[in-house]
Amino acid sequence: MASAQPAAPQRPSADSRGLAAGITSLVCAVLAPVAAMVGLSTFIMAAAEPLMANVPLADTSGYWALLTILVCLLAGLVLTSVITGIVAIKRSRRMNAGRITGLLGLAFTTFNLTGGMWTWAGLAGPWPLLG
Repeated sequence: MASAQPAAPQRPSADSRGLAAGITSLVCAVLAPVAAMVGLSTFIMAAAEPLMANVPLADTSGYWALLTILVCLLAGLVLTSVITGIVAIKRSRRMNAGRITGLLGLAFTTFNLTGGMWTWAGLAGPWPLLG
């Protein structure tokens, strides 16, 4: 008579809930400063070309349209990074790759936003003290 052997305990599969949202958050957080830098250089071109080339402001409307598109892209990347980071944290039940990448995406976005606020306020570096 064949005896039934108890099944060996199965190793739990890797928990990857929230990993896709975490990766999306991290990628958007990395791409947002790139859009900001391209937008900044576009703004400099739009503002400086009429001064250097002695052309009317209407000729730079392409730069302003591109700048508007880049600012909308930047806002979309930041919002996507924050929303998908929160989704990644909520979906993952314990500290796994999804939660870690979501936290990294949120941390990177927070770092970029606070750095941008300090820069726009003129408080970055010793410049207010040297004025």
